[in-house]
Amino acid sequence: MDSPRYTVIVPVRRFRADEPVLASLRETLPAAGTVQILVAEGEHPALQRNAALDLARGEIVVFLDNDCRLGPDFWNELETALARPEVEIVGGPALLRPDAAPLERIFHALLTHPLIVGPVAARYAPRGLFRPTTQMELILCNMAARRSIFTKIGFLSTRLYPNEENEWLDRALAAGVGIYYLPTLQVFRPQRGSWAEMGRTLLRYGIGRTLQLQVSGWRFTLHQGLPLILLVPMIALLLGPRYLLGFALLWLAVSALVALTCDPRLRPWQRLVAGLAAPLIPLTYALGQLLGWFALLLPARPSGSAIVVRNERGEICPKASVH
Repeated sequence: MDSPRYTVIVPVRRFRADEPVLASLRETLPAAGTVQILVAEGEHPALQRNAALDLARGEIVVFLDNDCRLGPDFWNELETALARPEVEIVGGPALLRPDAAPLERIFHALLTHPLIVGPVAARYAPRGLFRPTTQMELILCNMAARRSIFTKIGFLSTRLYPNEENEWLDRALAAGVGIYYLPTLQVFRPQRGSWAEMGRTLLRYGIGRTLQLQVSGWRFTLHQGLPLILLVPMIALLLGPRYLLGFALLWLAVSALVALTCDPRLRPWQRLVAGLAAPLIPLTYALGQLLGWFALLLPARPSGSAIVVRNERGEICPKASVH
């Protein structure tokens, strides 16, 4: 494979030949010799992806996660998009796996509701048409970029995980790189399996959004102002029962609206649970952002994990430098 068209990069903790993404790639790969697959082992996904990038030979770098399965038209959709010279980075939604458990379906319905997550909903459900976009709508488990872009603007920041792709995409946008959203470029993956797991994920991503300031610098965005919503229940609590009742009624109104307008494929009890839980999504994320300000005061912990890059058969690739 002297000059593959694509390099697929997958970060994992430990290599397993039966990873869902490897099975899916074996089923969907285009012509032989067109795809180089690199599986990077370690405990720091940004470092792992950068190490694999050093070994990438494909003109196009495709980022996937180990639990992803590719849509049946993934490669055709990707090739059609990249046939346009203005498209330098392109991504699509990570849809819910068809055999998802009921709780996964509830979480996914919440993450695809624009009233709850705004434009981020496009990361989890196809929305609109092929169009220029920003980091708000792209997700790193389903994104491709021309390899030349990394020479132009640098690799992923190793000071961030998560949110490393958000900072990198902001850098790309500032450099005039063409970033596009393609709703038909799809992968399928599981969603969080428990309330505790979902809560930890929201907190972690909120913290990561604040820590991104260390790399990107301060600039006011809607995300940066989101923690202000935490003042609403706090003020209601301080002002007394009447205001608490008002807050409770507001919660129920939002819940009813979400329950009535969320994924119609959900069962009635799932829609009810989704509605009641809906306000927790932005509140938990905002709490994570607030905790991120305290995390800024702590020294960064160095990653001591060794990074090993393997091919799809598990064979170790030549050692790459780590950025």
